[in-house]
Amino acid sequence: MATVKKDDPGCHADIVFVGNLRLLPYTEDADTELPPPHATAAMNIDVLAASGYENVEFEDIMVHLEIKGPPGAQFVEHDARTNWHWGNPDGAGGWVEVPRGTPTTRLRMRLAKGNLLRPGPLDGLTYYVGLYGLPTGGGLDVSAVASAGRVTATASSCSIEVTGLREGETLRGYLS
Repeated sequence: MATVKKDDPGCHADIVFVGNLRLLPYTEDADTELPPPHATAAMNIDVLAASGYENVEFEDIMVHLEIKGPPGAQFVEHDARTNWHWGNPDGAGGWVEVPRGTPTTRLRMRLAKGNLLRPGPLDGLTYYVGLYGLPTGGGLDVSAVASAGRVTATASSCSIEVTGLREGETLRGYLS
């Protein structure tokens, strides 16, 4: 069973949160034009806002992810990816966005603007990312932090560590 903990137990986020993390098996379309390695799993992750931020449009909505285990696991492109920008580390502490993502253990997903709450307080802006290299039945260990800006303020979630997330498992609600 997966566990979640904050990197800093004293961290308290007020506006932006990581939530609704889910790992599912995934089979790439047979006619995909994506180069190998092809995704064998897909992770859904939401960026949520506090309930008082319904119908508020945020800018630069980002999720930073890093795979902590198992060795060999990577984020990869997959055909079900929505229209977010894939950011690879640039080697100098920043990020470079590329049209087609290359396999990586560190990823920044960015959407230029959007609403963080859908019809209800636990339905956020969802990112979908492919994974490759997970052993059958094995767990995924990943760190995640979300951020989003508004004209008047910028907010971030607490950074979290998820350990042992298995295919078919879902962690619901505000996780950070």
